[in-house]
Amino acid sequence: MSDPRLRPILWSIVLISSGIMLLLFEFGYLAPYTPLLQYALASLFVFAAILVFGAYARASAEWWRVIPGWTLLALALVLVLSTLAVDQRWLGATVFGGLALAFTHVYLTDRNSRWWALIPGGFLFVLGLVIGVSAWGVPIEGWTLLLFGGLGAVFFLLFLLHRSQWWAVLPGGVLVVFAALAAVRSDDGQMTPILRWWPLLLIVAGVVAALRARRPSPPERLQVHNAPSRKVRGASKPRPAAAISSSRPAALGEYTHPAPGAAVEVLPDPDDT
Repeated sequence: MSDPRLRPILWSIVLISSGIMLLLFEFGYLAPYTPLLQYALASLFVFAAILVFGAYARASAEWWRVIPGWTLLALALVLVLSTLAVDQRWLGATVFGGLALAFTHVYLTDRNSRWWALIPGGFLFVLGLVIGVSAWGVPIEGWTLLLFGGLGAVFFLLFLLHRSQWWAVLPGGVLVVFAALAAVRSDDGQMTPILRWWPLLLIVAGVVAALRARRPSPPERLQVHNAPSRKVRGASKPRPAAAISSSRPAALGEYTHPAPGAAVEVLPDPDDT
């Protein structure tokens, strides 16, 4: 598609046709042909995903293309699983898993500058896992432990992969502690007395963050460069400074060495005094 105007037209056709087909499904007009049409629509989604990934391969700078690509693959898998005896909650988990893979792919395209993709990718994976596990009849305590503990683990994973993002330990620790407090209860359903002191962890974390912020950063070294010499028209190499000063006052850019007796003094920041 060399003409960029064809892209929105093609996408509009795909969206309109998909909406019409889904409406026919909802009102039962296509019920006798449901399995066959679902496989056909899944194949269409896979084909569209291949086109999207192909466009990304040609223009790798447009990293956002991997998100609709993985989403289309997840929707295709949902259509295939819906023809089988699969719990509906696992279908929703499949969509969240596809989105999690999309953000993981975004992170892998540039780990240094796109570290942020780990957070939505991890969150979507944990949410999908919670939705899927709920189909097994897990009690609410297990949901709480999996949800908040998994979200906390995402922040700890970010810290382990990128030590410069030290702040991730703070929300990660709070979420993990909250998950442990929700899971550990006494027989009567109340929190044990020693666990009531858990807010002290927040106080300790705040003190550590304040001490880290007050740590003086090393002063920036001031770099002093010599001015580059300027070639004189008609000469094969730059004239020395002595020859320039003997004929006429030197212009800016003709000095090859700092002035004799020149000194550079770095004054302290008024805020530091």
